[in-house]
Amino acid sequence: MKDVMTNSPFGPEDMARRRKRAIATAVILAVLAVLFFVTTIVRLGGSVAMRSM
Repeated sequence: MKDVMTNSPFGPEDMARRRKRAIATAVILAVLAVLFFVTTIVRLGGSVAMRSM
């Protein structure tokens, strides 16, 4: 009887391509998050941290 987990419809090349695409997507998402954070800090200005509460 064959094990279902070893009978994958995707080959090793497909899985490598999929992994590279997932890593690229994660890097792009991280860069966008940092860009939005930096843009927000720049637009608010440096005096926001110094304001009185």
